[in-house]
Amino acid sequence: MRKLTRRGLFGLGLPLYLSGCSDDEKDAPNVDEEKGEDVEIFSWWIAPGEADAFDALVNLHKESHPHQRVYNAAIESGDRAREALAERLDAGEPPDIFQENVYNLKTLMARNPNSLTALDDLFDELGLVDVIVPEVLEDVRIDGKIYSMPVNIHRENAVHYNKQIFDDLGLAIPTTLEEFLAACETILAAGITPLATSYEGWVQRVLFQALHAGMIGAQPFADYLNGKSAVEEAGMAEAIDLLGEVLGKYVNDSAGDEGFGWTSAAQLVLDGKAAMFIHGDWAKGYLVQLGWTPGEGFGVFAMPGATDLFFYGVDVFALVNGSPHESAARDFLRTVASKDGQVVFNEIKGSSSIRLDVDESRLDVVAQGTLADLRNAKVRLLVRRRDEWDPALALFAKGRDKDALLKVFSDFPPPS
Repeated sequence: MRKLTRRGLFGLGLPLYLSGCSDDEKDAPNVDEEKGEDVEIFSWWIAPGEADAFDALVNLHKESHPHQRVYNAAIESGDRAREALAERLDAGEPPDIFQENVYNLKTLMARNPNSLTALDDLFDELGLVDVIVPEVLEDVRIDGKIYSMPVNIHRENAVHYNKQIFDDLGLAIPTTLEEFLAACETILAAGITPLATSYEGWVQRVLFQALHAGMIGAQPFADYLNGKSAVEEAGMAEAIDLLGEVLGKYVNDSAGDEGFGWTSAAQLVLDGKAAMFIHGDWAKGYLVQLGWTPGEGFGVFAMPGATDLFFYGVDVFALVNGSPHESAARDFLRTVASKDGQVVFNEIKGSSSIRLDVDESRLDVVAQGTLADLRNAKVRLLVRRRDEWDPALALFAKGRDKDALLKVFSDFPPPS
């Protein structure tokens, strides 16, 4: 691994304002005419769907930069990836670009000062400020500077459902929590598991937060996670009761089995053994890579009770300060941000484009619906979490100790 000397200050990019260029010219990646370089990207995208999406992005980049080699120094686990990345940063041996969730970026920068290069100049060059989802643009700004390139937007309050089961039982898409629970009863009476899940803590957090939002509504849920209301005001005790009811009546018996994760839960829906899976829409990308057709075999809808909420996470690529391959790395980030890059990646990954000006005719019917939900959402809310929540939710799934879980939420409120 190479050694890298860090600069004393963050890289402060100077804006490049392009005059006389059309939108298409600004969006098109530059054709590579120079000697190629290797660009190392550190990511945990190796599962079906996410790995295919990354490969599609790399293949698109090769069309305009055939002499550059972009490769993924992949780590299977997101948690392990962060540990390995921290070790490499501490050792002065970072990759050129690394993947991160946008809500972790401030913490990472605080622990590794001067480690990232600002990308304001690149955003100006590409005209991104005017076309990116406004909330996402603010998410990538830290202390007034842009320190990462958003790759996609994942909705976490998404319900993936088996269309054949719904059609056979004559079920309409529920729009309220009451309708959702009634649908669960109908599915259960037919001898089918209503809801697939895993007892992994982070999977339970996705499920719980979707149920919580569905119970109290989009704006009250946002107020709670933004620190504007307390646990009691947010009805947390009642939300825990709802989670206990769902886990006790409607989920698969295998949820707590060793090694049973989110992909296993998605597989139950694909196999017709469960009707629904509440999870981030990366599950859509996984199902597509297993051969299911969006809008035919399965569909996706927003969690009933909070259909006007788009509860989202953002994957970003951060450019390491002092990268010896900075020029080539920036070329790849241009491909990521391009209209073509956004379409080819997100169609496979299951997520939505960070740009609101992509050609929607190139999207499948489920992706078109999700993008419409993103555009029309009354509340767009970045995912919030605390490290203490996930293990507590895993314990609750297995033991149903309401008081213990409520105490964790009381002791560890949403991060500011």
